[in-house]
Amino acid sequence: MISSLCVFHLQKRCFFDTANIQKGTDMSFLQDLDVFSTKSEEISLANKTALVTGASAGIGLATCAWLAKEGVNLIMVARRHARLEAIKQELLAKFPNVTISIYAADITEKADIEKLKQKNAFHVDIFINNAGLALGRSPVADLIETDIDDMINTNVTAAFKLASYVAKYMADKRSGHIVNLGSISSYYTYDGGSVYCATKFAVRAFTCALRQEMFDKNVRVSLVSPGIVKTDFSLVRYKGDIKKANQVYDGIECLQPSDIARVILKTLKEPEHVTLDEVLVMPTVQAPVSSKIYKKQP
Repeated sequence: MISSLCVFHLQKRCFFDTANIQKGTDMSFLQDLDVFSTKSEEISLANKTALVTGASAGIGLATCAWLAKEGVNLIMVARRHARLEAIKQELLAKFPNVTISIYAADITEKADIEKLKQKNAFHVDIFINNAGLALGRSPVADLIETDIDDMINTNVTAAFKLASYVAKYMADKRSGHIVNLGSISSYYTYDGGSVYCATKFAVRAFTCALRQEMFDKNVRVSLVSPGIVKTDFSLVRYKGDIKKANQVYDGIECLQPSDIARVILKTLKEPEHVTLDEVLVMPTVQAPVSSKIYKKQP
């Protein structure tokens, strides 16, 4: 009986709409859509200021370049000062209208964080919480304690602290956007990745809670989680073993850092009333489980 009623009302409505169209009314199904508008609904990022951690390589570096192209002023944080300085000069040569501040800092060190506070580095419009690492592929029974400490201190403790400092400023200002970098490992685990996966699960949970705390403060919070991206990630994981690092990517059409940077940019440029809560970005050849990746045969 319920199904019959549903069909009856649907048929009745179709008849009514058709009748109105046939009568030549001004009804339009498209008038409230923006599809024909020549005006872009994307917001401008020009003259905003962004703090980017892990800014000297990979996704962090690519994001800095794309933000500078949009006219965003940058605060770039990474450990390698000489590399940061070289990147700064190259970016300024290409995008002379932006300002760039660089800070060589270890975000796991309290003294370095205090220096960033003193420089008001957390007083920004955009925060790209990108710094992170994986170390080793040991099973749980053979984990190295220093690897555990380094992954948790960088991916969890430092990331959460920095997000807290930025969130306080943005909440008081009632404006801003925090983008935390997750991973496919925020959703799926794999053998030999216990600690790294645990840290990325934590980042996802933290982001979800932060979103619930900021929705009424006009602060947007997003999680961007990539699949396999060809960066120095594996070189760091295997502690400089180039052969092992390259084997991770051999035969795979991986994501590139700029692929993720473009997604981050799109996330930032959505209209103010739109928040992309979670974005999972995969290469076409990777199924949504970390270990399922198609490799071309030699």
